[in-house]
Amino acid sequence: MAASELLNEHLDALDGRYWLRLECRALARALRESGALRTAAVRDALAFRQARRTLYPGSAEKERALEINEGVASYTGVAAASDSDTEAIAGALDALAGAETGESFVRTFAYFTGPAYGLLLDASSPDWRQRIRNTDDFPALLAGAFGVQLATDATAAAARYGGSEIRAAEEQRERGRQERLAELRQRFVDGPVLVIRGGGGGMSNSMGAVVIPDVGTVFFGPYRHNGDSGALVAEKGVLLETDGRVRRVPAPVRRDDTTAVGDGWTFTARPGWVLREGSRRGDYEVVRQQP
Repeated sequence: MAASELLNEHLDALDGRYWLRLECRALARALRESGALRTAAVRDALAFRQARRTLYPGSAEKERALEINEGVASYTGVAAASDSDTEAIAGALDALAGAETGESFVRTFAYFTGPAYGLLLDASSPDWRQRIRNTDDFPALLAGAFGVQLATDATAAAARYGGSEIRAAEEQRERGRQERLAELRQRFVDGPVLVIRGGGGGMSNSMGAVVIPDVGTVFFGPYRHNGDSGALVAEKGVLLETDGRVRRVPAPVRRDDTTAVGDGWTFTARPGWVLREGSRRGDYEVVRQQP
């Protein structure tokens, strides 16, 4: 699975969301300010990003890849639709406001950080668009453009951006998330399921996606996947395992060798693939047909 397609599952955790929301508030302040005040806000935003990356090993590459892929495109959309710098900043601030109420950031965070980083780079390093490569990292580019060192104490800086308010809100969300996780584990992990392996392409609605730690992410709403083994259409949830190559839905209520139907989903196997009972009682899996 390409790095740009990997899910930022840590952004569904309490601390991941906490530091992201602080970063977005600091980016918003940087967009509103100029001179030394802007530089100070940029330093804080980068410190919050670094605090998050330190907590979650491997997160830096996942964030970087999605931000370069989707964040640059989001910045381009905001910039192209604006007739002035003031209008572009207003658009970026509107995007950042989404971090205050976002249900899930695992696939969406770059849509609001991208425009902010891009516009700040426009103001400090106007030729960045000609030089950017797909291996670049927005925070590193911004740190270089502003000449800032990541010496800020992120914990102390949090107080300047309503850190206690964000922490309280995220702790309340976390209590509800744990209850939801118990339900989802029963449905997609502990209970009987259909297991579909292999890559492929398709579409899903990432709004409201829920991460089950150490397992994967559950996507709700319309989900379409055309894979090596067949086609899955689901409306009530699909678990995509962390490696991006295994999908699970609750066990089918009716099936034959090539088609299965469950609660809100349908799977149709491609020629050469069949459904059979899995290793656990009640489970099913899609496998290659034996000659």
